[in-house]
Amino acid sequence: MNKIAIIGSGTFAKILAERAKELEIETHCFSFNKDDVAVSYVDYFYEINIFDIDHIVAVCRAVSVNGVIATTELTIYPAALIAAQMDLVGNRVEVAREITNKFLNREKTRQVQGLRQPIYWKCTKEDIPELEIYPLIVKPLAAGGKRGIMVVNTQAELEREVGRSAKYSRIEGVLVEQYLQGGQEYSVESLSYKGKPYIVQVTKKITSGPPRCLELGHDQPADLTSKMREKVDKVVSDILLALKIENGPCHTEIKIIDGEIYLIEVNARPGGDHITYPLTELSTGYPIVTGIILASLGRLEGHEPWRHILGKRYAGVRFITEQNAALYQLFDNCEKYSWLYEKHKVSETPSKLIFNDECNLNYFIYYSDKKVICEGITDE
Repeated sequence: MNKIAIIGSGTFAKILAERAKELEIETHCFSFNKDDVAVSYVDYFYEINIFDIDHIVAVCRAVSVNGVIATTELTIYPAALIAAQMDLVGNRVEVAREITNKFLNREKTRQVQGLRQPIYWKCTKEDIPELEIYPLIVKPLAAGGKRGIMVVNTQAELEREVGRSAKYSRIEGVLVEQYLQGGQEYSVESLSYKGKPYIVQVTKKITSGPPRCLELGHDQPADLTSKMREKVDKVVSDILLALKIENGPCHTEIKIIDGEIYLIEVNARPGGDHITYPLTELSTGYPIVTGIILASLGRLEGHEPWRHILGKRYAGVRFITEQNAALYQLFDNCEKYSWLYEKHKVSETPSKLIFNDECNLNYFIYYSDKKVICEGITDE
């Protein structure tokens, strides 16, 4: 029997465990949180700190694990170390060590043809340059879920937010960059295998805009012309190659302004907010979670995305928050529509969104042959 090590025990670990069970693959999960959501879904759970690499490797060797999967930004580097020590498929350790650093990702992709970059700086709260280009956006060098992100318009705001943002970063420093006004944000789901990137889906993002740029919803497939979709596929593939991401999923965020593609950030893990699952599987027909598992086992041959005829159905999610409270009436009555795939209700009133928090918000997921119209859903 094939066996995979799942590093982390959150939402995507649960998704992996459920799919692995369908595939008759045994799951071994490592995390320091014994109360997390995936614990009751995996076959074996080990309460081990994810940075205790020697201990995890010893367990993996003892049970003959033959695949390792990272589930969040925090687990990318540990997963690569474990895979390397066990001679399993994975990203190179030196790549995984640096892939969560937003500044280094910008530096490494500067020469990608067809990709534009905003003006950017790396700084600390003790070393903040005097800048005159506003608005700017401040980001932790390494953090997820839109934590610590803020658009600023003055030097005083910049100095305040650099200090605040730095508290969220797992490595010292923040990224300050020109805020890209106008255009439309997208994210791109990909799966790399043995050095070859496969672009699976492009998602249109619905965001709150400045100052926090929070994500309020997602639509698939993105409303791109065939020519622009080809350009996005080529540019994002070249980004992955420039960053030397050779194995596993990646969630790349871009913005398109007047036909030009700008990089926002790259995350070498599955997309959250239900993007990788279930949206990508619903809209394309490709079982990307299965692909992620098979890639970790070195068994993706014959199951690559390009071998499947990717469908074109419409899928998306809307989070019901204070920022888009006008959708609450639709949320309250969505059961009567055939496009409803899932409704998740945790409160009677819309919550205030502070950072991306897919599991603790009201939301609905739609799935239909018909296209989204603005912020509503087409009726049947």
